[in-house]
Amino acid sequence: MDNSKQVTSRLLSSRIMDLDNTTNTSSQIPLLRIGICGAARIAKKNIAAIQNLSSNCKVVAIASRSLEKVDDFFQHHVWDEWKDCVSIMAGADAYDQLINDSNVDALYVPLPVTVKKEWVIKALHAKKHVLCEKPVSTSAADYQELLSIAKKVGRYIMDGTMFIHNNRTQLFLDYIANSDVFGNVIRINTEFTFRGDEEFFANDIRTTKEGDPYGCIGDLGWYCVRVAQLVFGKVKGGKLTRAQTTYWKLNEEGVPMDAQCLVVFKGENGGICGGDDDDGDKEYILSFHCSFLHPLTQRVSIVGTKQTLEMLDYVIPKEGVNYWVVHGEDLTLHDTYSIRSSDVMEVPSGPVQEVLMWRNFSKYCREVENYGWCDGEANQVSLTSLENQRIVDALMESMSLDGKAITL
Repeated sequence: MDNSKQVTSRLLSSRIMDLDNTTNTSSQIPLLRIGICGAARIAKKNIAAIQNLSSNCKVVAIASRSLEKVDDFFQHHVWDEWKDCVSIMAGADAYDQLINDSNVDALYVPLPVTVKKEWVIKALHAKKHVLCEKPVSTSAADYQELLSIAKKVGRYIMDGTMFIHNNRTQLFLDYIANSDVFGNVIRINTEFTFRGDEEFFANDIRTTKEGDPYGCIGDLGWYCVRVAQLVFGKVKGGKLTRAQTTYWKLNEEGVPMDAQCLVVFKGENGGICGGDDDDGDKEYILSFHCSFLHPLTQRVSIVGTKQTLEMLDYVIPKEGVNYWVVHGEDLTLHDTYSIRSSDVMEVPSGPVQEVLMWRNFSKYCREVENYGWCDGEANQVSLTSLENQRIVDALMESMSLDGKAITL
């Protein structure tokens, strides 16, 4: 018997739509006009995505309290063909100017989490849609307030979790939902870590209590939680029961730099979590590690009763063809050796996930403008995000209570 690893590769059918049919033209709905609130580092890749015509958006204004920062951002990150169309605002009232600009349809808010609520509320009351970096606020209660305001004024709010918009994400969710092939989902193990350098720990807001008190849990752990929400939601095992931080390391400000966490979900009747005898009462586990102290890793392993699906780049994909790998494992006679077979599932390349995120954001904003907050995709994305915030809140509470499991 050949005991070597067996690897096969096949190309999945693409869900990527023809860009000629999805990109706006002058005869279609106008591009969503975006104002950027702050010149944060993460805004650099998002402005590139917005300027891609496939996003169905365009940048029209950038605001910062620092003239030097906003001018540098404009010069280096606004494409030449757009420079005549983008205004810049600087000074103490720059954000207010942006919010009250009638040429802006929506705001991108990559501000520190501790100050977001004020500016998001102002933007919503000014009838602006909002795409806000995560965590969206300092508590789920505050996030719920923002959603309530958005629904009242008829505007949309979404967080900037980009990988959920990647074409690969829906394809792998469809794959694991096929219980005949994958079996029943049992568990998810994931980690998202990177090793910050000296400048990161000295100057990055994610390491400060006044900037982002959630630290690695709100920044990296957010993605770990979201992938589990998507998986368990797809296979009807998505009812949240409790969350617990089992290990953590804080900096001198009390901000988590490293954490190991557990989140427990409960299967719904008729779901495909657990085994064939599942009565809907079994529990399914997300175990994850997030850290600013470890080398870059972004791995997720979704364990089924027949196969295990693994991605090593599930948050920020490698350049080129996206893929995941499914593994099957068995033992030889008398358990002498193990045998692993691996199947590489490739996804045809399309626009980068940030472009797809902005395209979906534009679509959701227009839907809310035209039809209100219906019980559709846009509403579900926001409700899932709110639950994401509830979970990271519970993990922070667990840490403050010496690792106690928090019932949700």
